[in-house]
Order: sequence, then structure tokens, then C-alpha cells
Amino acid sequence: MSTSTHVPEEPRSSNQMTISASTQELAELINIHLGELRPQDPSWRVADSPISGRGIFATREIAPGEELFREHTLLVGPTAHRSTNLRTCTLCYRLIPGSTDSAALCPAGCGLPVCSECRDSSRHDLECKLFRKWKPLESQRIEPRALRILSVVRCFFLDEAARKLLYAMQANMDRYYMQEVQRAADCFEHFPREQDMLDYFYRTICAFNTNAFESRSNVDGHEVLVRALFPLAGLLNHQCTPNAAHHFENGETIVVCATERIPAGAEITMSYAKLLWSTLARKIFLGMTKHFICKCVRCQDPTENGTYLSALFCREQGCRGLVIPVQTRTLQPDWRCITCENVFPHAKMAKYQDFALNTINNRINSCSVQDMIHFINELCPRFCPSSNYVLIEAKLNVIWRMTRFDHEEYTPEELGHMDRYREEVLAILHKLGAGECTLKKLITGEIQ
Repeated sequence: MSTSTHVPEEPRSSNQMTISASTQELAELINIHLGELRPQDPSWRVADSPISGRGIFATREIAPGEELFREHTLLVGPTAHRSTNLRTCTLCYRLIPGSTDSAALCPAGCGLPVCSECRDSSRHDLECKLFRKWKPLESQRIEPRALRILSVVRCFFLDEAARKLLYAMQANMDRYYMQEVQRAADCFEHFPREQDMLDYFYRTICAFNTNAFESRSNVDGHEVLVRALFPLAGLLNHQCTPNAAHHFENGETIVVCATERIPAGAEITMSYAKLLWSTLARKIFLGMTKHFICKCVRCQDPTENGTYLSALFCREQGCRGLVIPVQTRTLQPDWRCITCENVFPHAKMAKYQDFALNTINNRINSCSVQDMIHFINELCPRFCPSSNYVLIEAKLNVIWRMTRFDHEEYTPEELGHMDRYREEVLAILHKLGAGECTLKKLITGEIQ
């Protein structure tokens, strides 16, 4: 299974750093970056986009499901989330045997977790020498802040063309990005303090965080989560019902395919948010993390093509109708019941939505599959419509666990519930016009 969170090219704004290359120069640098992976006759080209900045456009008609391109990462490294297993090799991503941090750390003292097979590699030797030069303050424990900066530190080892490509990419300034550098600096005795070095770090981390993907992949039965920068894929602009989707062959290779027919000349797009999030959830996510408000056709339809992903139950006595946002151009719309037509303020409905979200997420994080099925079938209908996106997330959680993570035997009845959930999700994707999207391929087993 592979999923992702993407932070690609954003709209032009005053907080953007200067881009050192024209669109044509960027396209040429990307061709060098792709190398042998560049198709002889690409079905796409890089050009200026009316949506935002630069984009990717079809040079001919593209069929649904057709592979557009595959790409190796330019920079990659562990996300180092505290919820992940940090005892994962920074090079091959295999889980390192043992139960303690000290057993996973490089014996040379660089502070990086690395398996016995990768310790003597030339790639680790470069990183090991650099980290040892900086002198890690922690010698017995894996330090997440130092581990997270590794993806950015690897910019030192790029060749000239790769560095030019990095500087040709859009980079949005954010104080949080500099804080990430500072947090890493606090983990070393001799972290670079020279202004030009800090500027290089900052420029790199801004480009990285503006364009990077979070890649979930399975390595020897171990789920791996990395941050990876794919320059070409990072140019794909956002649509809430896109015409392309991606998955990861491994933590360092992305594959982008068309989800529907794309006519020649059309811009190829992807979704930066989860397809099955409600409009308000997508808008809040895009506004907070990507700094723009989407105004696509889906965002302006309160029913979302009749899926009612945002819907909540009416709170009027005697009415169990569905309540949906009256309009979706604001983050705080009024809501209207489609049965009794009563209007409710956003603050009131937001409380009900938060209750549903917190209740279901708490169950997802603590319940067995059997308990989740009971909760979805028996308890959720009391407070949440079956179409609501947080309940759809719960159903997806059951599907993932039963097909990919849990290895226990399930009863025919439990398997029947899973099949029903799968059909419900597929029906919603069909209504949205999502085509041959990655989510559809994941839940039907086309992609593992």
C-alpha cells in the first residue's frame, strides 16, 4: 500500500523566493534529472500554468489508466514522526533488528540509524563523516529532530545539475521551515552557523517543503514513511477532482498515471488533499498548508456531486434530514437542512462535526477490527450520516486493516461488511468522477 501527503507547487505570492531559471530551463533540467526514465516521446510538457506557476500539459490525448511518467527522487529522508519506528535504516529503509535505539545507531557515532549492510556503503560514509564533524549531542538515542534534517542535508551531495534544478523549483518562505533548521542545530555541538550556509539550508528546506511528498511504502513487511522531493511530480497543480493520480513503487520512486481521458493541451492535475475529505475539510487543509482557497466546480457544489460527504444530521426536533453547507466559498458557511430547510449557524454544526471526527478517530486508534465494524454499523448511525467523510474514513480503516495489516482470520459476516464498505467507497468515487484513481486501485487490490 502507498499513500501520500503532497506539498507541491503553490500559487504565486509575496512569500516566494526568487526562482533562478525560466520555465524552459526548468524543463531542460528536469529532462536531465529523469535520465533513463524520461520517455522517448513524452505525453506531457512543462509550461506556464493558468492555475498556478508552472504545470504539466498533455501533448496528445491520454487514455484513462495510462502511465504518464515515473521519477526517482531528488532528495529524500525519514519523516521522523514520533509515531513511526525510528529504528529504520536511513538508506534501505529496512527495519533494523533489535529493540533499543543504541543497537540501531551507527557504531561510528554519527547518530544515524543504519543497518549492518549499509554501514560500509559510500553513501553512508559521506553522511556519517558530516554528522560526526558536527558532533551529535545524543549518542544512545535516535534524535528525531536530527534525523528529520537528513533529507535536507543530502543537498550537499547533489551534483551541479541537481543543485540547479533545486534552485529552479518554487520555494515558499515560512518561519516554521527555519525553525526546523534551528531544532536540528540544537542537536549538534558544531552545527554550521555561517550565514551563507544557513541561507543554503533555508533555501533548500523551503523548496523541499513546498514540493515534497510523504511516501508510505512497504519494505519487507515494514511500513516506511519518508519525505521525498520529486521535481516533475511536484509541478502538478491541484484540482479537487483531478485527472491524474500517483502511487509509490518504493520510498524513492513515484509513478503518475491518468485517471481519466486527458485531451491534448489540457493541464494534468492531481489532488493535494484526500479525495474523500469534505469540501470544508479540504478548504481548511489547503488554506492552512498551501495558502490558497480552491474554487473548482466540486468546491462550489454543496452536495459534491450527490455524495454528501459534508452532510450532518438535522438537529431540528422530529427531523432526521441531511444538513449541508449553504455555500462553500467561505470557511464558515451557514448550513441548510435539505428536508425541513431550516438554516443553522456554522459554529453549531462545526461542533457536531468535531464531535463526530473526534469520536470516530478515537475508535480508529484504539479499537479492534471487530469493534470498529460494530461501531460503524450500530453506533455511528445515531449521530453521523453514512455519507459523512469521517465515517467513510472509518470504513477505509477497516478495509486497510483487514486486507493489509491484520493477519487474523475473519468470519464470513465480517468479510461481508468489508465488501459492503468497499462498494460504498467505490460508489462515492464514481459519483465524484474520480476515474482510475489511486484510492480505487488500492481498495480493489490493483496496487499493494
